[in-house]
Amino acid sequence: MKKNALLTFLFALIPGAGQMYYGYMQRGLSLISLFSLSFGLAYTVTEMFLVFCAIVWMYSFFDVYDLLRCANAGQPRQDGLMLIGSVEELKRAIPRNGKLLGWILIGLGIYGLYELIVRDLLFPLFRMLFGDMAWGILHNIPGIVVSVLFITAGVWLLGLRPPQKAAPEPEAPPYPQAEPVPPMPDDLMPDIEPPAAPEPMATEPAAPEAVDPTEPPLE
Repeated sequence: MKKNALLTFLFALIPGAGQMYYGYMQRGLSLISLFSLSFGLAYTVTEMFLVFCAIVWMYSFFDVYDLLRCANAGQPRQDGLMLIGSVEELKRAIPRNGKLLGWILIGLGIYGLYELIVRDLLFPLFRMLFGDMAWGILHNIPGIVVSVLFITAGVWLLGLRPPQKAAPEPEAPPYPQAEPVPPMPDDLMPDIEPPAAPEPMATEPAAPEAVDPTEPPLE
């Protein structure tokens, strides 16, 4: 995989371009998308996403030379999407995470409406309440919302949310006890004679043993 060293350096300065220069199209597309998404969020939501831009840029630059090193060593890496693996895995992941994707699209739509309509409508009210700080507050509301969502997601991933109380098991109804039977009066008790004792059985005398006439008499 012989390429021009100067072009390799120049393309490596652009996130994803160096990977595409060496034929890693899916890998390069992933890095360009991550960098563009981070830059767009930094420009529209909060500037803290510039940190992600720097991380993606540095990773992309050194990844180009790591791919070149593996290719020269005879162990080229396989092309694939970053964080997903391949286009087929992405196609399988979208239906499984349809709800998450739906919430992301809803959030982007709400943000678009806020930027185009809601912020201008709220500005006169905020100007009366906060004076010169109104525009700064309205401009920073999306960043505040995203920060709160990030903190909530981090707490949820770390398992710091309060434990859910187990539902109490339903108690079994008490076993119905039979009411005590009142004793019967003596005048109503029937006269029951006790059973007679069994008569002793008569024993018959044992029969004498038969004598064999062929045996000699005992002296």
